[in-house]
Amino acid sequence: MIEVLNISIPFFALIFLGFGAHAVGFIDAAGARTMSRFAFYVTLPPYMFLKVSASEPSSILNWGFVWRYESATIIMYLAAAAIGYWLFRLKRLESGIFGLNVAYPNYGYMGIPLAILAFGDAAALPMALILFADTIVLLALTSCFVAGKDGGIFPVIKRIFITMLSNPLVLAVMAGLLFSASGLPLPKIPQQFGNLLAGAAAPVALFALGATLYGQPVRAAAAEVTAISLLKLIIHPLLVAFFFLGMAGQDPLWIKVAILSSCLPVAANVFMLANHYGAYTGRTASAILVSTLFASITVPVFLYWLFYGHF
Repeated sequence: MIEVLNISIPFFALIFLGFGAHAVGFIDAAGARTMSRFAFYVTLPPYMFLKVSASEPSSILNWGFVWRYESATIIMYLAAAAIGYWLFRLKRLESGIFGLNVAYPNYGYMGIPLAILAFGDAAALPMALILFADTIVLLALTSCFVAGKDGGIFPVIKRIFITMLSNPLVLAVMAGLLFSASGLPLPKIPQQFGNLLAGAAAPVALFALGATLYGQPVRAAAAEVTAISLLKLIIHPLLVAFFFLGMAGQDPLWIKVAILSSCLPVAANVFMLANHYGAYTGRTASAILVSTLFASITVPVFLYWLFYGHF
């Protein structure tokens, strides 16, 4: 238990520190956005590249791992969208964004640092594969709900590619996977430069996340926000666990990373997508805030299971 607390308390303390810094006026909204961009575009990509590029090339094409995780993602997304449509009477596009809230974990700002902190550098590759595959699958699923709004399927496909190629974390993962597959050593100077930036990645990302969360409106539709939080923080990881623990043949470390990834709160990127389509923005902002706050309780519980359970 002490081992779990040693990881989770400092981790979430950085998030709450950023939240508190914004609350007392140490940093304003513009500063929080700047820090968030700095983390997303400057520190996290080299952090991810260095970790992935150091992975064993033979482990890259783990199709069984990707298939199992994405099967859970697809089921979770479609089930949540159905709940939004039938239970909460949301419109088609809104129900798609509801599903995205439930199926899209915050592996950028939280998942990558937490997985490596908890399980070491070996956790970088499975987390990278999840990030890469999830981005494609979730954007494709969302396109099914917004195709009519964007004027057809081809503009949606174009947007998927643009979104992929404009996401620095996805590009860093792609570059890291290619470099790992090449078997070439990374030259000393770029490695040292990357290490300097990567050293700031986790604290800056977590502080920026907390600072950005301050001031997010907690609006009406408490039932919807509560449902999103419960589905995201509890049902999603249990479904992923079912897919992996019910099938033999996977590295226990990779199983733990998959479950850890799925138990994370709603990703900030969901708000950007909701804002782009002009649907479900207020409730998405609320879901990000509420799920992140509750994750400070649920994530340590799952970490305890991952540390002391039998895998």
